[in-house]
Amino acid sequence: MQKLIKYLLTEGCPSIKYRVKNEIFGKSDYNLQKIILDDQEVKKFISMQNKTGWINKDFHSEEGVETAGRVFFQKGLDKEYPPYKRMLNELEKRDNTFDNGCLSRVGKVLDRKGFGGSELMRSVIFAYVGLENKLLVKKQVEKTLECFSYLTTIKSLNEITTKYKNKLIFTKRAKWPSIYHLRLLAYTKSWRNESNNNMIIKSIKKLIQFSPIPNINVLEKNQLISAASFCMNNFNPDLNKLKDNEWMMWFHRMELLSRIGVVNEIKELRQQVVNIINLLKENDELFIKKINHYYFRKWGTYTGLALEKDWRSPKRRVCDLSFRCLIIIFYAGIEM
Repeated sequence: MQKLIKYLLTEGCPSIKYRVKNEIFGKSDYNLQKIILDDQEVKKFISMQNKTGWINKDFHSEEGVETAGRVFFQKGLDKEYPPYKRMLNELEKRDNTFDNGCLSRVGKVLDRKGFGGSELMRSVIFAYVGLENKLLVKKQVEKTLECFSYLTTIKSLNEITTKYKNKLIFTKRAKWPSIYHLRLLAYTKSWRNESNNNMIIKSIKKLIQFSPIPNINVLEKNQLISAASFCMNNFNPDLNKLKDNEWMMWFHRMELLSRIGVVNEIKELRQQVVNIINLLKENDELFIKKINHYYFRKWGTYTGLALEKDWRSPKRRVCDLSFRCLIIIFYAGIEM
């Protein structure tokens, strides 16, 4: 991947350059950190913080702390940078009140029922920056392992679903992983041992077996609640048939699966990455496919992968997508 790495270190934006140096080579570049502070998305969220570091918007919104946490981490901002650190401290301190707003009731229901809600979302923000020794993160890692373990016992979706007002819902006591469960496993290490690794591999194989997975709701007192199923409907897509928004979901999901460490152990996932490697080899080790969708560029709790300031220049799009390919291949451990 040397040609790809050299290209990104030459042509990529400061965040891409920093993350290549940091994640591929294990080196920090503090000169790049200073430049990252001028990133338009980073500056926007820092400007929205109050004196405690909090952002007075709904936690689970495009302008809330959850999105700020995604942006700061994805852009490569050092967690010790004072505004970032204050926000994390305030998020931990607020405990039962951090999700006041539109998420408050729904998030707690999803947590209680085993589908991952407010507490799981909060834990992921700490997991991004390696703060997995916090009790709140440990608890959610344990619950996440329970969720995936439950999945290995299911032979068919019919076992855990039923119809309610023409909508598919989970039955009582059913558990199901969300994108946040994948995120938490991807950015934590404490759970990793042979037994858990084998269990996660088995559970991901189940998700592949059940793909494409229909939308399934959670029922709470006659109210239908959508679990965080973004990116979680198809674990074995045909890359030749993906729409632009589906490509974003593929990049998002496959990066998490690569970080979790299951790609090389599951033939369907490995083949998807091999297909990407072959595509890169055909194009001078760059991802030049002309795909573009706001899912890549608009930062929110689910969307946003573009580190470049915009995609008005094709070169910026190529840098962003080629960087995601590099990260996926690197963590998957597959040789080019």
